[in-house]
Amino acid sequence: MPVQPGGTSSPDRLPGADRRQGAAAGIAAKGGTGRRTDPGTVRTTSRNGGRGFDVTAATEVLSAIEEPWREECLVAALDGVAARYGFSHAAVFSLPSTDDEGLATRVIHANWSPGFAKGYELNGLHRFKIVLGTLRTDPMPFVWDIETLYGSDEPDPTPAARFLLAEGYLSGVLLPVHAMTSFNGALSLAGRAPDLSAGAVSELHRFAIVYFAMLAAIRFEENQRNNPLSGRERDCLKLAMLGKTSNEIGTILSLSEYTVSQYLTSAQRKMNAANRTHAVAMAAQLGYLS
Repeated sequence: MPVQPGGTSSPDRLPGADRRQGAAAGIAAKGGTGRRTDPGTVRTTSRNGGRGFDVTAATEVLSAIEEPWREECLVAALDGVAARYGFSHAAVFSLPSTDDEGLATRVIHANWSPGFAKGYELNGLHRFKIVLGTLRTDPMPFVWDIETLYGSDEPDPTPAARFLLAEGYLSGVLLPVHAMTSFNGALSLAGRAPDLSAGAVSELHRFAIVYFAMLAAIRFEENQRNNPLSGRERDCLKLAMLGKTSNEIGTILSLSEYTVSQYLTSAQRKMNAANRTHAVAMAAQLGYLS
């Protein structure tokens, strides 16, 4: 069980689904299932299997990448840092859908084997609501263990819990990254016995923030060069992002409401977006509206 600030977690005494519901409540209250680190408390070193590791080293790995930055260099940095902290599984997620029904994590980078990636999706772990809710609503790191979060110690564990047990996905940390106005994504790290000390988690969160900033810069320039949207589609999406209705957009751009709807539908189709809101969010994140 993770160590809790000020005591032990209550959900570990709840049976089955009730315990996981208790975990969700604890997450929301920042005092339940996961151990959250105090941003003002950072250790100078962390320990991994008896080896000292300067906690500034993780972000220094990224700062050492030479310009122009390339995604393969970021992936190599992620793999190296994950291994140094004792994590066997590392993944970078985005959460592109804005509606609850279509809510699911999307893997951007991962060191997962094809078999693990397939099993992760087949077991519905990319749609696990407790994890998704935490990532969307809380900017702080969340340390978890498989017993509390996935109920692996229940008399009849779920197929998902059995799958994670077999893969050595026993404990880890979720490191969400939120921009000024929206959720960007998260770094997910897990393993059999990783370093989850407060200092390590704090440094890894910094690593995640810098990682996403560098990834955004790389993809921003590439996406601008490959922008599939027309000028009018971009204009309509920019105004929709400001909360304007199709009628209001039409008045501003001297277009009919029908024409505005056609432009927005076309943009949505080009980006394979679920709806108008999703299209606006995707276009903004991909740099299409700059």
